[in-house]
Amino acid sequence: MGLKKLLLNLYIWPVFAIFTVFCLSFILPLLLIYSILASQPMDRIIRKSIRLYGWALVRVVPFIAPATVEDFSCGIKPPVIFVANHYSSIDPYLFGMLPFENAFVTSWPFRIPVYKWVMRLARYINSNDGWEVVQSRGEELLASGCSLIFWPEGHRSRDGRLARFKNGAFCLACSTGTSIVPVCILGSDHLMPPGSRFLTPSRVKMVILPPIIPSGRGDDPDHIRALKDQARESIATELAKRGVNPLKITGYKSDMMSDPITSSAIQGND
Repeated sequence: MGLKKLLLNLYIWPVFAIFTVFCLSFILPLLLIYSILASQPMDRIIRKSIRLYGWALVRVVPFIAPATVEDFSCGIKPPVIFVANHYSSIDPYLFGMLPFENAFVTSWPFRIPVYKWVMRLARYINSNDGWEVVQSRGEELLASGCSLIFWPEGHRSRDGRLARFKNGAFCLACSTGTSIVPVCILGSDHLMPPGSRFLTPSRVKMVILPPIIPSGRGDDPDHIRALKDQARESIATELAKRGVNPLKITGYKSDMMSDPITSSAIQGND
C-alpha cells in the first residue's frame, strides 16, 4: 500500500466512524424531539438530515480532494427522478451535494444494522419490497415534492461497464409525468470499487445532465423503452466524453421483452 493511500485510510475511516456515531447518538435524537415539538413530518426532517450527512462526508471530511458537481441541467424543477450509473458504495453520499429533498429506491442499506432503521424513518423505498410497493410509495413521495434516486443498472458495476437499465424508474416517470434527470458519476470506481475495503486517492465528480421529459403517460412499453434508452445514451455519451473506454460501454438499445416491469426490474441494488 502506497504512502498516500495509507494516510488517506488512516484519516478517513476514524473520522467517518466518529462522525457517524455522533450523528446517530446526538443529532438523530434531537431531530426526533424537534419533529414532535414542532409538529413537523419526521420523515422529511430525517431525509434533509441524511442529505446534510452525505454532504459533509463528501465535501467537508475529504477536505484535500472534496467531491465536486458539474450541473448541465439548465435548472431542475423538483420533484424529479434521478438515475445514475453506479460504481461504488460511496455513490449515494454524493447526492447530499444536491440541494433537493430526495429519497432513495435501493436495497443494500436496508441490510445494514442501524442504517436500515434510519432508512425506514426517512421512508426510503426498499426495492426488495416489490414493484407495487415501489410504485405506490414512489408516487406518494413525488406528490409530496420529494425527488427519487434510482440506480437503474440494479447493482454496482464490477467491471466498469454500463449495464442494461431496468424499467422501474422509467415506468414510474411515465405513469406520473415526472422528468428523468440522468446523473454521471466519475472517479468513485477508482476511489472505492466493489469488494475493496480501502480507499485509493481519487477525484470524484458528479455530472448532472439535462432532464428528459417523458413523451407519454401511462404504461405504454414504447414510451418506457424510449425514455430508458434516452437516459442510458445520455450517461454513456458523457462517460465517453470523460475518457471512459467506449469499449466498456455496452449497447444501450433495450429489449423490452427481456426486462418486464415487475419487481425483478428494480431489485438487486447493491
